[in-house]
Amino acid sequence: MDGNYKIFNDLSNVGSRSIKVLYVSLILTFVSTVLNIFYTYKTNESAKNNFYLLDNGQKLAAVRIKDHKRAVDILCEGHIANFHELFFALEPDLRHIKRNIEGKALYMADHSVQRLYNRLIDQNYYEDISKSGYSIEIEKDSILVDYSEYPFPFRFFGKQRILKSGNAEYRNMITKGYLVETSSTPNNLNGLKIIKFDVLYNQDL
Repeated sequence: MDGNYKIFNDLSNVGSRSIKVLYVSLILTFVSTVLNIFYTYKTNESAKNNFYLLDNGQKLAAVRIKDHKRAVDILCEGHIANFHELFFALEPDLRHIKRNIEGKALYMADHSVQRLYNRLIDQNYYEDISKSGYSIEIEKDSILVDYSEYPFPFRFFGKQRILKSGNAEYRNMITKGYLVETSSTPNNLNGLKIIKFDVLYNQDL
C-alpha cells in the first residue's frame, strides 16, 4: 500500500514540475517577445531619424535628425541643390555632361526637365560648350520651398559662374518647380521628384 502511495506521490511531483517548467517557458517566451517588439520599434524609430547627406546624388553619410520638419527641409533643399548642380554645372566634356544629366539629373525630375534637355540639345548648347573649352559652375543664393501645400512649390535663386580663359562671367538664374514624394531608387536616393520645372530668368549680370 505504501508503495502505491509513493508512485502517486512521484507522479504528482512530476506533474507539478512539468507545470512549473511550462509556466517558466511561457513567461520567458512572453518576455522575449516583448523585448523583440521593443527592440524592433526602437530600431525603426532610429532609422526614421537617419537622413543621408548627399553630394551630386552620391550618399556620403547618415546623420541623425530628430526634428522631422528640419529633416524634410534638408532633404528637399538638398534634392533641389543637387539637381541644379548636376543639370546646370557643365564642363567642356560631352561624356561628363551626359553622365551627370542623363545618368543622374533626369532621374530626379519629370518630363519637363527632359523637354528642356532636348531643347538645349537641338540648339547645340552642349556641343558649343564642349568646343568652347569653358566651364560653368552653379552658385546657390537661396532655395525657397512652400510646405503649406502639396506638391511643394519651390524657387531656386542662384548664379552661373562661367569660366573663360581664366576670367569669370556671371549670369543670374531663377528657376521654379514643384516637389513630389516618390519611391527611393538607386538613381534617386532622396525619394523626391521635381515636376513642372521651368527656368524663369537667366541673364548676364
